Amino acid sequence: MIVRLILAVACLSVISPARAESYRWDFHNGHFDNLSLVPAGPGAVNLLQPTRAGLRISVPAGHDVKTVGFSPRFRIHGDFEIAIEFTILNRTKPKAGYGTGPSLYLSMGSTSDPAASLGRQLRPDGRDVYGAFAARVEEGKRIPTARLFDAPRAATSITGRLQLRRTGAEVTYSAADNNYSPPQPLVTLPVSDADVTMVRIGLNQSDPQSAAVIVLHNLRIEAEALPQLPTEQSRTAQLYRPRYQSPPPPRSSRWLWQSLTALLLTTLLSLWLWHRRRSS
Repeated sequence: MIVRLILAVACLSVISPARAESYRWDFHNGHFDNLSLVPAGPGAVNLLQPTRAGLRISVPAGHDVKTVGFSPRFRIHGDFEIAIEFTILNRTKPKAGYGTGPSLYLSMGSTSDPAASLGRQLRPDGRDVYGAFAARVEEGKRIPTARLFDAPRAATSITGRLQLRRTGAEVTYSAADNNYSPPQPLVTLPVSDADVTMVRIGLNQSDPQSAAVIVLHNLRIEAEALPQLPTEQSRTAQLYRPRYQSPPPPRSSRWLWQSLTALLLTTLLSLWLWHRRRSS
């Protein structure tokens, strides 16, 4: 019996990806990690609202938002597992596009590099689906793959989980229809074993006429390594600036020239007044 237990543990250690570092965040009670997460998307500051139930994310109809949410400031190296827990409060059926709903997206570089995404999407045809997307690069050519899986329709709010798990160069897409059952695998697709340089978690808007409101409850990221993950001792420093976040504008020297000009004018005026008094 003991020998079997040891063998089982050994097999699990071989099969399971080595995840030495982890990041977890609970969005309940109005908590948002401003030091490790950065808002992303048009109007993100106004469309993200920390609440007691979690992070409320809204996309209003009549505005072309596309995607709004947040992204970690750190990279992800090696095998990993990323999972989010959400509640969809409401969605309107879009007229065009790929679908509206919560999404989990990751990229290994630019838009021409490998990427993967998983979302729960309400589509223009009225279907409520899990949409899985993968893009791999072979011989310099980007090869996209998309899969749709029907999700159960709910009369009221919808709860669930989305999960991406990478082993080697393959990513397993999993989902759960509630917040208490473990996610079940939908499909496994080849992507890449390169470092993940950008993760975007949030709400996708299918077209400018569609509106939606979701609440994110938890975020979990486990990986072999999380380079540039802020530690408790250095959480005030932004150690890594993701490519989607534009660099800060250079400090303007206009104020310096204005000060020097004002000082010069004051000096000239003083000299002119002094010279006038001497002449009189």
